[in-house]
Amino acid sequence: MNLRIVFSLLIVLVTMTGCDPQINVAGAYFPAWLLSALLGLAAFWLLHLVFLRTKMIPFFVPIPLFYAALYIALTCGFWLLFFASR
Repeated sequence: MNLRIVFSLLIVLVTMTGCDPQINVAGAYFPAWLLSALLGLAAFWLLHLVFLRTKMIPFFVPIPLFYAALYIALTCGFWLLFFASR
């Protein structure tokens, strides 16, 4: 790869580190992705309870893949819902 391209990509990555929104919780600043991950985990847990109660789990053939995709989708959905620029 060309050294100029690598250097420009490195500059872009270094300058974009300040673009993460911060949330003030009791005087401490937390990254917004952390709140999105926690909300995604809570929603995932509630959906898992719904799946247990309705006995739908045997229909999810690759269970680890399904649960991983569900958690990622919920986390990204909360990120887009609360923190995406409009």
